Amino acid sequence: MTTLRTDRLILRRARPDDLEAMHGVLSDETAMQYWSHGPHEDIARTKQWLDSMIEAPAGESEDFVITLDGQVIGKLGAWRLPEIGFIIHSDHWGRGYAAEAMRVFLAHIFESRCVECLTADVDPRNTGSLRLLKCHGFVETGYAPGNWNTHIGVCDSVFLRLDRAAWLKVPHGER
Repeated sequence: MTTLRTDRLILRRARPDDLEAMHGVLSDETAMQYWSHGPHEDIARTKQWLDSMIEAPAGESEDFVITLDGQVIGKLGAWRLPEIGFIIHSDHWGRGYAAEAMRVFLAHIFESRCVECLTADVDPRNTGSLRLLKCHGFVETGYAPGNWNTHIGVCDSVFLRLDRAAWLKVPHGER
């Protein structure tokens, strides 16, 4: 089973015993503001979500929970390649954890999988996620007004892409 490590974090495959911690993340109103659905109101919804993450076909999925000192603080990965998604509980924002997790995830994907690109769909008001993706080499490829009808209303989408060739051009020390 794949485990990714940074100086402070461990990214590992989700397990059933991550349910309570992931419910804490997915019920965090601040963290879920720009997600495609609202915060989870009950643990049964989180269980369905977590079960789908655990049961995702290995050939189509590269999804990880992010742990800090043994505690699950979020997730990063691709439930269905090549589109990635990530969320970290808002108590852990502003400490560089998302960037740290993104670096090790990108290295894993582009060094171990035959994936030519990764894509992301982001609400344009989600400036933190856009900044994170762009800092890691993602470029905007499109815009769709009114693409999602979510718990905060109708939302636009900014589409981003990171090509393997572009990622490989960045010297290792700059990643």
